[in-house]
Amino acid sequence: MKFQIVLIFIFSLFFAACSVKPLEPVKYDKVDKKISFSKDIKPILDSRCVSCHSCYNSPCQLKLDSFDGLDRGSSKADVYANRINAANPTRLFVDALNTSSWRKKGFSSMVDKLEESNASIMMQYLFQKEVNPLNLGAYSPETDELTCVKNKDELEEFFDDNPHKGMPYGFPALQKDEYNLLMTWLDSGAIDDTKKGVFTAFENAQIKKFEDFLNTPDIKHKVTARYIYEHLFLAHIYFDEKSGNFFELIRSSTPTGQKPKIIPTRFPYDEVKEPFYYRLQKIESTIVHKTHMIFKIDDEKLKFYNDIFIKPLWEEEPYIPSYDISLAPNALEVFKQIPASSRYKFLLEDIYFIINTFIKGPVCKGQIALNVIQDHFWVMFLDPNYDLSVKDKNFLKDNLKALSIPNQLGEDPSLYETFKNLGREEDTKKYEEYRAKIYKKYYPDGMKLEYIKKSEKNDSILTIYRHFDSASLHYGALGSIPKTLWVIDFPLLEQIYYSLVAGFDVFGNTAHQLLVRTHMDRLRVEGESNFLEFLPQKSRLNYFNSWYEGWLAQYLTVYTPSNNETNIKYYSTDYKYEFVNMVLDYTNTKRDHINFLENWYKPTSLKKVYNTKKEIEDTLKSLATPNSVDVIKHFTQRDANSILIKIEMNNGEDLIYSMVINRSHKNVALMFDEDSRLDPTKDDIDFIEGFISSYPNMFVVVKQDDLGDFFDLIKNYSKHIEGKEKIKDYVINRANPQFWTVYDWFNDEFKKSNPLEYGLFDLNRYYKEAIIE
Repeated sequence: MKFQIVLIFIFSLFFAACSVKPLEPVKYDKVDKKISFSKDIKPILDSRCVSCHSCYNSPCQLKLDSFDGLDRGSSKADVYANRINAANPTRLFVDALNTSSWRKKGFSSMVDKLEESNASIMMQYLFQKEVNPLNLGAYSPETDELTCVKNKDELEEFFDDNPHKGMPYGFPALQKDEYNLLMTWLDSGAIDDTKKGVFTAFENAQIKKFEDFLNTPDIKHKVTARYIYEHLFLAHIYFDEKSGNFFELIRSSTPTGQKPKIIPTRFPYDEVKEPFYYRLQKIESTIVHKTHMIFKIDDEKLKFYNDIFIKPLWEEEPYIPSYDISLAPNALEVFKQIPASSRYKFLLEDIYFIINTFIKGPVCKGQIALNVIQDHFWVMFLDPNYDLSVKDKNFLKDNLKALSIPNQLGEDPSLYETFKNLGREEDTKKYEEYRAKIYKKYYPDGMKLEYIKKSEKNDSILTIYRHFDSASLHYGALGSIPKTLWVIDFPLLEQIYYSLVAGFDVFGNTAHQLLVRTHMDRLRVEGESNFLEFLPQKSRLNYFNSWYEGWLAQYLTVYTPSNNETNIKYYSTDYKYEFVNMVLDYTNTKRDHINFLENWYKPTSLKKVYNTKKEIEDTLKSLATPNSVDVIKHFTQRDANSILIKIEMNNGEDLIYSMVINRSHKNVALMFDEDSRLDPTKDDIDFIEGFISSYPNMFVVVKQDDLGDFFDLIKNYSKHIEGKEKIKDYVINRANPQFWTVYDWFNDEFKKSNPLEYGLFDLNRYYKEAIIE
């Protein structure tokens, strides 16, 4: 009997320990009015939910940037998981078009009522925040091991372990009126009233012109349309700058005049067996900055396409090129019938968009995907009149094997194919030697400054910043002289595009993504070596080795400096500095007035009081000088590389600057163990007026009267005994009750400053520690 009592006691303890607190019935004050999704609910979702729930990196694939995303629900499948075999794509508006189809793909509802409950999963998450509003600990939606719950039991268990993880996740709760409105709508059946496909008469007329051009039935137009589509499939196309409408180019089973019906394919170059039409479909989801790549189509652009593609005589009699997967990703071969000059002019006409697709394309997140580039560099482009891949008809034909890309193996390459195609040192070396030889033949005296493309659109030089696991692109030459620069020619541009954008599959297997990453190593080196051809031959190897420190990096990196001398006259041994100043003058590119550091520049002293914008920017310039500040470590230890600063002036004016921290790398030749290759002693800061990055890591608010103290803290952080505590006076923590007010302000100001490029900022990478003050 005693033994039985002991057993009962033990089992009681066991079940008590395993028991989970049941869900509380949700409570809210019902709103007594007819609620509209588009007018009442969508603004709440946009301002408080879309900041984390958009793109592929939405936690649990729950996208809240449209009713369709909310209705689709969530999934336990991780888009960014390492996988042996490619996964089936789950692209909203593409791979399934109704609720039942998404349920078959494993998505579960967030809005249907749970069994034995008065609420849906989404209502329970919102209510959980109401009863547990404090944010405690760290919140990182992209890296946290989230439980993507699909039923009542899983939700009870999650809240039992994580009572402070209601929604919004890791940020302040909704205001009472927002909460009650959203809960009433959800409880009433979550009815949609979105009116889709609404746009202006002008847009309708322009759409017809563009669709008519793309769907002209002769072979020349068909090949041209395919080339344009494969480069614009990610574009947010606009016709009217004031309407706020954007469109995407799709392949549809329905012709112009009927509702577009997308034909889903994994890649834009996949074959469609049935008859199809190129159509423009309105983008119905909320615009978020991290995927917003704008592209203007007007009558002038259509004339340009006609002039470069249709009017010229082609290299061959036009024919329909193959869609074979082993060939289709290699655009240099597939479209060889179109003159190379036409293709290169097409890319250069909208070069900011083309480069932006590398930055904002399929990879919404990923340190491994981005540690292939330096934190700050500039890119320039060879002028088509001097690019020998354009001028010499045999250049591309003789190098098609060397110019192939790993994407030709598809989304699911085998282990054997992967190892066979890693590196490709022989092909790389042969191509470098061929290129050097033919450039020597045409330009025996070497490369001249005028071989760099000169544009009137401020896109002769573009700036790329890497922000650890994201990146951003900007017009002009921002920052001071970067460690490395690239010069991109036509074949390099096309290879990067088809490797990283058209041919990159976020749902592909790990081998596919590994091959693309290692191939990008080769392409990066090619861009850097093209730049080095403009410097004296004797200096090139020293520059290159300074970018690739360490025996392993130099062993793995294939670089064969040519013996071709430059045709630029230099007057000092600081060749890179001289070249940069010459190319800035030649292309009429403005120097960054805050961050560009001339050799003669001497930093100004900090002031106690700041009265003008010029005084502020003079100090920012001095803080941007290398080794001038020691606050960098404070931010980098908190994974903060991009900080938005609001300066509140006494006259009511507000100034906005982005503080960008550039991490210095000994090399970027390796995929893993990045921390061991960082050199914190060479990290630096750029202060850019306006907005940098789609992913702010911190918001900072400073009053004019506090600038003296703030700048002193930035410069002399380690000398302040209470520096860590003092900086909290300026940084807006995720637990700050005013957080949403500040977030809204930055979004609103961004929209005012650049309404076309504007999209909501993403908060998935905001500083993760919640600090209760």
